[in-house]
Amino acid sequence: MSLRVAFLIHVLLLVDEAESKKGVKCGGILSAPSGNISSPNFPGPYPHNIDCSWLIVVAEGSSILLTFNHFELEYHANCAYDYIKIYNGISEDEGNLLGTFCGDISPPQFTSSWNVMSIIFHSDRHVVYRGFSVGYRKDVCGGVLTGLSGIISSPGYPQEYSNNADCSWAIHVSNGSVVTLVFLDFQLENNEGCNFDFVAMFDGPTVTHRHLGKYCGADTPPNTVTTSNQLLVVFKSDFNIGGRGFKAYYYSGECQQFLSAVSGNFSSPHFPNIYPNNINCHWSISLGAGYRIKIDFPFMDLEDRNSLSDECDYDSVAVYDGDSQADALLGRWCGREESPTIISKGNKLLVVLNTDRNEAHRGFTASYLGVVPVNVSCTRSEFTILISQQSLPQMDRERIYLGNPTCTAQLTATAYKILAQFVNCGTASQKHRNITMLVNKLYIDFSDGKQQNVQEYKLRCDAQRKIASVSIISEAERRLEEQAQQTDSGSNEHRGDQEAEPHDLSDIVFISICVLAVILMVIAIVWLVLL
Repeated sequence: MSLRVAFLIHVLLLVDEAESKKGVKCGGILSAPSGNISSPNFPGPYPHNIDCSWLIVVAEGSSILLTFNHFELEYHANCAYDYIKIYNGISEDEGNLLGTFCGDISPPQFTSSWNVMSIIFHSDRHVVYRGFSVGYRKDVCGGVLTGLSGIISSPGYPQEYSNNADCSWAIHVSNGSVVTLVFLDFQLENNEGCNFDFVAMFDGPTVTHRHLGKYCGADTPPNTVTTSNQLLVVFKSDFNIGGRGFKAYYYSGECQQFLSAVSGNFSSPHFPNIYPNNINCHWSISLGAGYRIKIDFPFMDLEDRNSLSDECDYDSVAVYDGDSQADALLGRWCGREESPTIISKGNKLLVVLNTDRNEAHRGFTASYLGVVPVNVSCTRSEFTILISQQSLPQMDRERIYLGNPTCTAQLTATAYKILAQFVNCGTASQKHRNITMLVNKLYIDFSDGKQQNVQEYKLRCDAQRKIASVSIISEAERRLEEQAQQTDSGSNEHRGDQEAEPHDLSDIVFISICVLAVILMVIAIVWLVLL
């Protein structure tokens, strides 16, 4: 989404009026290709109790590189006293926050993902230090990237890149994560050995680290994954013959996950706190052959739809029926919409979160479940259940049972098999649209000793027509079923109490009559004696 003009004007006015209570003028709008920013009175101590805002705006299509030359603020573990905040865009949106810093450890270099950057400086009424000095410059080729995800491209892309280019992108993500680089487009001058124009990747921050590949020509390089939390991308061109260049996405481990467990949960970055702006995150779910994937979104809070187009044009969650965005789109949601339950047609599913440059919210939570391919058939008297061994490799047959653990599966050469008469294993009859159905539950126990994980499948058989069906029971459906059972149980107990009341009352009346009769008899005997 483009920057809202009214909001930007509001920010500019705030920046222009930024002034401390002591009358120290600081902050402002910087539009030169390069410049310097420092705390008031630097290199002397900065004043008490001030708030300064700087908005850096360079040419559209450029980025901004920040480099700190000196940094010395009051220290606090959470930077609650004196601090600097750096934003990848306007400072009014917390989704743009790149970091909050204090103490005497200088912040790293930062490169914006677009042509706007903000710096906020705050001091309280107590301790002061020398402050900070930071330089910025418009940077169209290379930089230091720290976001959860981002885009890098050759200078001028998609127009032909310039000769004698020498660009380096240092990508640095959070500790414990790795970096994945995916090329979307690639066309450079081609030659054997890639000695003229090329892109090279290194598994670390410098060219001395392990070489991950060197590419040229028109063949798209393979996806590159680091072993550490840093990746260096170098692009060089010689003095003649160019090309369209390249465009690539990078993802940190927080923003791209590959999920292969039969069930799981995931959420937007930083949930339940606000997700970052300007990210593109992927969750790829891939299960064994034959599986389908059922996914729900219990919580969703994204930016609302575009009021003009009524589309999710700003921030959105999309689900694709496969492992790429070229596969069929199963749905796209935004705002606080309730998404329906989605079931894939195959064994792969891709979830993509896209956010724009402003107005971030809390995000989403997702829960998925692999639907085991169960083949069920029935006759007038029995169920036959078959599950391929490939779908449940190394599963103990005792963990697959119908109705109760005594009706376990048998192991054949290729499958788990259950053959069960309707009179066994707890099969019951139910009326469904005036048709008597035989119903039961199939249980598959994936518990690992640390966490209980039992999947339940509802089996139905129309014995008259010999038609069987199977469907997985979700957690939500299971909870509703348990609540219904508790309600029925409570109703039965209440009904029993009501039925017992007349019986109890008659007993009381009978005893009362007996007591009264005894009293009358005693009175009568006493009266006769007195006579």
